[in-house]
Amino acid sequence: MSTTRFAASFTTLAAAAALMVGCASAPTVTPGLQQARSNVRAAEADPAVLKYASLDVKKAADSLQRAERLSAEREAPADIDSAAYIASTQARTAMAIAKAATEEEAIKAAEADRERARADANARRANVAQAQAANAQIAAANASADANAARQQAANAQADAAQAQAQAAALAQELADLQAKQTDRGMLVTLGDVLFEFGRAEIKPNAQASISKLANYLKQHPDRRVLIEGFTDSVGGDAANLTLSQRRSQAVAAALQAQGVDASRLETRGYGKQYPVASNSSTSDRAMNRRVEVYISNDNQPVRARG
Repeated sequence: MSTTRFAASFTTLAAAAALMVGCASAPTVTPGLQQARSNVRAAEADPAVLKYASLDVKKAADSLQRAERLSAEREAPADIDSAAYIASTQARTAMAIAKAATEEEAIKAAEADRERARADANARRANVAQAQAANAQIAAANASADANAARQQAANAQADAAQAQAQAAALAQELADLQAKQTDRGMLVTLGDVLFEFGRAEIKPNAQASISKLANYLKQHPDRRVLIEGFTDSVGGDAANLTLSQRRSQAVAAALQAQGVDASRLETRGYGKQYPVASNSSTSDRAMNRRVEVYISNDNQPVRARG
């Protein structure tokens, strides 16, 4: 064998031997060991852990050192993971102890703040009580005059209540005169054919009394909403009747506005010959169907429409 070939063979063998030695000396690093390293480092870097659980983190560091030794000696991965698991558990326990102690300290500080706040509040109340006591004598001197004023106010209140009751009774009587009745859509006032001439939408002069009574009630109850619905009998075409019924409902709305009822409270609908209340086979029945119905809400919500 030539000198050159011997040297190359020796170099290859030496490199292989070095590789084998390197592989034989590499430590065994398991995922559990890597996690333990991370957990212990995190615990050692936490000031709260060093303050409240220094002994526990020392135990975790010792357990990690044992796991590192087993890794360096290439012991079985199960043994390395077992030691690493103990180190991880001890590190997590140290962090949990530190967290609990930190929270407890915060609670104690908050309680101390509350105690100081209560003390301050008590001091303020004491100051207020002293001021009230100082003013009590002045208040006592004025008590007689205040009592007389209170009696006068009570008398005035009784008079106002009596007047309000009288007004309510008068309004109730006005609605009774209008033959109002309660329905599931609100209070219903039916204004019959006497309001209009046949085939016309102008309110008759002698119907103004009914309009005034209705307007007075609405002005005394400004929160109520109103839906005015117009109807006709079956005489005439559908389109003409629909238009006439709409004009009649709008005429009633305009009359209420003229009496001081806010237009924003009023809504009008025309239904023509729909929804008859009597047959259209006689003059009297047709007169009953030629009507305007006024629905007054029970609250401040709009009246529910038909259908």
